[in-house]
Amino acid sequence: MLIFMQKGSSALVLVYFLVLAWYCLHVLVTLPKKLPLMTNVLLYMLLSIIDINRMTLFSVSLHFYHFSKQIPEFLSVVLYRDFIYCFTLLTFANVYLTASRFLTKVLISLYSFLFLLMCCFILKWTGSIITLTWNAYYDSITLLIMLVVTYGLGRWLLHFTRKEKKA
Repeated sequence: MLIFMQKGSSALVLVYFLVLAWYCLHVLVTLPKKLPLMTNVLLYMLLSIIDINRMTLFSVSLHFYHFSKQIPEFLSVVLYRDFIYCFTLLTFANVYLTASRFLTKVLISLYSFLFLLMCCFILKWTGSIITLTWNAYYDSITLLIMLVVTYGLGRWLLHFTRKEKKA
């Protein structure tokens, strides 16, 4: 069992992220109140485009970090990027934009931020992302920026889908 807990062990890293991806999808699907389907689809597409470009810019162009060349670790980065990150931000947008209570908005913001930050730590701990000049401070700043961007895009798309229904 200790071999599975060692840093860089690729035996379970993919399983970790498959379970996390399933969890994120489950949380999103079981939300009692959601944004319209069109808003969710468009928001997912926009968040995916932003996140893919963000990770490419930081890893390939700016050399802040690079991805592991091992297949399980690389696939875990892909799962994080395409599912965990976007589904968590979609959950944030759905709860934040449909909630009426301030406490609910604060709690979903904290949950989304801390969950994604934990996933970033797991990616680094398992050796899926090898940091060069990147650190937890930069992760925190980019996550906060993405939460604000998600909120803005969600409001903008919600406005357009409501406008479309009226017409």
